[in-house]
Amino acid sequence: MNKKTFQLFFIILWVSALPITGQSLFSFSPPKYFSLSGRTSIPNVALQQDTSFTTVAILPFAGSGMVRLELDVLTDHFGQELERTKAIQAIVSRTTVNEILDERGMLGDPCLSESCAIEIGNMLGVDYIVRGNIVNKDGWYTFDVDLFSVEKRATVEERRVFYNGDPHGIITEIELLAWNLVNRISPRALQEEKVVKEEEAKQIAIDQAEAARIAAAKRLREAKLGALWRSTVLPGWGQYFLGRKTSAKIWLGSGLGATTLAILSYSQYSKAYDEFESSYENYNASTDHDEIASLKADAKKILKDEHSANDRLKLFATVGGAIWIANIIHAYVAGPLPDTPKDESLGMDITMSPELKSPQLRIYIALD
Repeated sequence: MNKKTFQLFFIILWVSALPITGQSLFSFSPPKYFSLSGRTSIPNVALQQDTSFTTVAILPFAGSGMVRLELDVLTDHFGQELERTKAIQAIVSRTTVNEILDERGMLGDPCLSESCAIEIGNMLGVDYIVRGNIVNKDGWYTFDVDLFSVEKRATVEERRVFYNGDPHGIITEIELLAWNLVNRISPRALQEEKVVKEEEAKQIAIDQAEAARIAAAKRLREAKLGALWRSTVLPGWGQYFLGRKTSAKIWLGSGLGATTLAILSYSQYSKAYDEFESSYENYNASTDHDEIASLKADAKKILKDEHSANDRLKLFATVGGAIWIANIIHAYVAGPLPDTPKDESLGMDITMSPELKSPQLRIYIALD
């Protein structure tokens, strides 16, 4: 083998061995002290979010439809959750805030005005003040929370949240509101808890609606049965028991009128019957032909009056019975009168027509 052949064989062998050793023919590994364009490596770890606010004081939440203890509990939960957001460097303790408010004679009073927030913020030496107001109206809650800058004398963040559901879910809502106020993504566990509370609230609402329906049906049934036996005793009494005073007067007047006419008809019938019996006895005892003819004519007239009185008695008795039965049926079917103001029997107002989408003048007269 000549020299050139040996050199070629050695080069081929060296190139073939490079992949085995992990090197590349066209790669270059700089020494450890060599810097590529001055770049530094970044560890593959999650970075903590930078705090956005310095010192913050949370004033006791104000509100209506709630007692002071409930508002204080919600204020505490809000403060604890706000601290978990890591968006604030320092939060003044509730004890310190209350001491300052107590010194100023403001403890227990809402501090929602700008001047109040500035005064308290300067006394506490904080950069921001958190103010909150919670309104509860028939189970509908409105949360208003804002972050007030003492230095800028202006609100930098404000949030409003509406809630209706299980009262136990209010704490979850107030904790979510703390994250929302400082523009942080709330924890997944807190979001899942909100979903659970919403499902619980829906089920509670369904159960309450069903219980209310059953209770209303029971009250309606009891009211109808009470009206039924009362109207059986006296027409109109059942309607009066249900609050239908106009109907009660009509049924009572109709029943009394039919009864009065029936009694008068019976009195006329009884009088005619007695006159006929007397005339018939005189007719049998008389022997004079002229007197007999006169008594016979009188007897026929009295008998006709008796039949007329008897027909009227039957008619008014039938009418009275029909009124009595109809009054019983009406008392049971009509049911209680809906709760309406007593002074709305006659009036006039303006309503919005959903079909025409325009205001309309309405004149109403309550017939019952």
